[in-house]
Amino acid sequence: MGAHLFLIRKYIFTSGSRIVSVFALLSVLSIALGVSILIIVTGIMNGFQSELKRRILILQPHLHITHPLGVPFRNVEDVMKELRSLGIDPSPAILTKVIVREGNSLDGVVLRAQDVKHIKRELKDYMVLGEIGDGVLIGTSLASRLGVDPGMDVEIVSLRQTPFGPQMVPRKVKVSGIFETGLMMHDDQTVIMDIKEARKIVGLKDDETPLVFGYVPNPYDAGKYCKKVVKLNYGCTSWQTINRTLFAALKMERLAISLSFALILLISAINVVVSITMLTLEKRWEIGLMKALGFTRWDITSVFTGVGGILGVLGAAIGSVFGWGISYVADTYKLVKIPADVYMIDYVPIKPQLLDWVIILLLTLVISLVAAYVPSTMAARLKTVDALRKVI
Repeated sequence: MGAHLFLIRKYIFTSGSRIVSVFALLSVLSIALGVSILIIVTGIMNGFQSELKRRILILQPHLHITHPLGVPFRNVEDVMKELRSLGIDPSPAILTKVIVREGNSLDGVVLRAQDVKHIKRELKDYMVLGEIGDGVLIGTSLASRLGVDPGMDVEIVSLRQTPFGPQMVPRKVKVSGIFETGLMMHDDQTVIMDIKEARKIVGLKDDETPLVFGYVPNPYDAGKYCKKVVKLNYGCTSWQTINRTLFAALKMERLAISLSFALILLISAINVVVSITMLTLEKRWEIGLMKALGFTRWDITSVFTGVGGILGVLGAAIGSVFGWGISYVADTYKLVKIPADVYMIDYVPIKPQLLDWVIILLLTLVISLVAAYVPSTMAARLKTVDALRKVI
């Protein structure tokens, strides 16, 4: 084994041929480029997914619980007691579409209503102006479009069923505060208020609640709690189910992009093949000498395959340093900006994961070894006499 390591070190660092050295350098650089790009790309996809999940959970109840018949709850307090027994923090809620109007400006928005305690918990870190009170809370984009500030009145128009058929019924409410979550679907399309006032707007009785929001200790366990709720004969939808299309698209995109950029490592393998081929041609006489000294085919194959493996390790190490370094700087200083109204976030988050990095390193090593193995086996098949003649 000592002779093998000696020869591997010799052929990598003191090959004696500039051509072989150049090809070896190109192999290391191409592998480093492939590894760094894969780290950055997987980091971008991980960053997007984790950041989107974090932002989606802003103003996102973990569970939507409804009456099995699709009608409003009349005994909501009893329902809440049952939910608390399951470890769920319940909040009676209303979620419906309305029109908000101020002067000549109007827009269709989503009215979200809960008890004030949960509203404060959800929005305490996102208030820009005013405070959370009895009035309506409006997102920054919507407030700017309507031209309203805290203390001003707006008119909320809802569609109600009356004895004379469906009618649009307006009701004036005061703007108590303006919030900004960074998500356009909230800042631009949502108004929030206490459920007691919202019942009057949508025409519900004081004991009627069409929906119950549920909050669990770990949002990512929402699916498990939803199954428990269904056993109580209530309708239940978790936040993962509501956003399943988005997460499925992100997962598929991550896989497709990763496979595409993995081709870079395969291209790097071609450089490894060329490097080892050039090295075996350059060292043909030495291969014959090794055979004359008693080296077997496997010994020779392992030496030159080891050279390819070391080139892969060096490239992976350099690529890892650049990949993690670029990811850290770009993510920390938010260097890559994107339109928030399209992607829900205003910069490209790059968050590589340790597991992905380990997989990339193993993939790089395997590709390098396989790429080096092919020319190494061909070199090992040389006859001793032919190799010692230095006939190339």
